Amino acid sequence: MDKLLYQFVENLSAGDLWYGFLMLGVFYILKKEPFKIFAHFSEKKTKDLSQAHELLETGKLSKDANSLLQEHIEQELFAKYYGIRAGRDMRSALLKFYSKNQSKIGWHDLRRAYPSIYLDGSKVKAKIKWWEHPMRWFVTLTSWGVGVYAIAVVVAAAVSRPENQLQFFGLSIMAILLLALALFFSTLNWPYHSARKVADGGN
Repeated sequence: MDKLLYQFVENLSAGDLWYGFLMLGVFYILKKEPFKIFAHFSEKKTKDLSQAHELLETGKLSKDANSLLQEHIEQELFAKYYGIRAGRDMRSALLKFYSKNQSKIGWHDLRRAYPSIYLDGSKVKAKIKWWEHPMRWFVTLTSWGVGVYAIAVVVAAAVSRPENQLQFFGLSIMAILLLALALFFSTLNWPYHSARKVADGGN
């Protein structure tokens, strides 16, 4: 930490203002220890859930308060283990749906498709909006286009390597970033494909 602060002062005195502020930003982030902050909120939620459970076991609450507290505990536990925050009827329907279709549909599909999921009586169904179909193909074509362009950049980097080493490294880094971007675009279709699987499984 002290070395980073020293680097900031040195670069600031040398006139490299942007680099100095970058060092200061890194110093600030590391000093705050963000992982400990996330751990703190996670521990707080666990502690609150434990306290709610203890309060429920005292038997001193009214029937309505017990019912509300019980629902809160069940909802939090369901969200913790399955990653979906849902009401009692939806939780029950999701568990039954998964039990029936677990050979082809996983909880990761239900999590991704959840914004499109609704209850038809007690049955889980998924509704895909009309614009999601063309958007799916737009995302697919975009990811493929970026991927093909990344391959072209790789070829260009291989060709230019003997002539210009700096250009080779620059094109290589660009190709890696483009491939990462192509992969990111492809992940945007995951909710769509999961919703299709839920819709097909619900029929």
